[in-house]
Amino acid sequence: MSTTSQRRRVSMPTIAWIGLGLMGNPMSKHLINAGFSVNGFDIDPVAAKRAEDNGVKVAASLAEAAADADIVYSMLPSGTDVYQVMTAPDGIFASVRPGTMILDCSTVGIAYAKKLHEAAAKAGVVFVEAPVSGGTEGARDATLTFMIGCDKHYADLAKERLEPLGDYIAYVGGPGAGQAAKVVNNLIMAVSVTVNCEATALGQRLGLDMKEFFEIAIRSSADNWSFRLWNPAPGVVAEAPSSHGYKAGFKTWLLAKDLSLAVEAGRDVGARLDTAETAYLLMTEHAKSGGADMDATSLVLHLAEQAKAAKAA
Repeated sequence: MSTTSQRRRVSMPTIAWIGLGLMGNPMSKHLINAGFSVNGFDIDPVAAKRAEDNGVKVAASLAEAAADADIVYSMLPSGTDVYQVMTAPDGIFASVRPGTMILDCSTVGIAYAKKLHEAAAKAGVVFVEAPVSGGTEGARDATLTFMIGCDKHYADLAKERLEPLGDYIAYVGGPGAGQAAKVVNNLIMAVSVTVNCEATALGQRLGLDMKEFFEIAIRSSADNWSFRLWNPAPGVVAEAPSSHGYKAGFKTWLLAKDLSLAVEAGRDVGARLDTAETAYLLMTEHAKSGGADMDATSLVLHLAEQAKAAKAA
């Protein structure tokens, strides 16, 4: 190795990664593959072990993971989780050095994002909201889209630090703006997933060959991203969760949570979101009936059961 390469390697920052689940695990692996040293933490021992097998140095606590970090990334299920992890007495804001940048890739909603920016400022650290779109496939392939919200002064550095993880990184504005973009994006995606399930359930009851219908739809006005990648009918798309017993890529309860964020945002600004509210009710109903931890496209099973029950009645 040349002297220049050695210097570059030595000067590479140390990373802390908090949340090593379906998204955080492949994302942290990309940083390891890029040559970074990554300290990680997750409360789930299975997720932690999987990340450790990828080369993450698993810490026993948040404070231990963050103590020597130059940069912190997080990918957690909800705004409540992120706020607790960041602001607890032994959390990230209290454990890192002053001026450290924390890039949170979770979907937390606009209100939580603003609270986190305020808390970070008081703690003397830099908080960047950087929610993502692209699903587990994008995390796996490093093709995620990032929506950055932060003080514009930090936007270029944040983009640079996200480059190993995605192929489109957009700065959309100050505190709350990244989450606003994500809420609107996920509103479209979640409603698409819901109507894809409704259409699939109808097609199945009408006796359509769903593989053949898939070929029709992707060449016609019904085409959409989630229909192509996450088709709800088993055996149509080989890598879709439906073809693997609806093992979660995007859990039903998480999609319901994202829809709730959109509904809340709409109410806050007086915008009618009737379609989103219907999708939210359907996903929430399915989650409560046992589908919470299944992939969201398993809604098609819930709809089929509803149809059978109605016919029996």
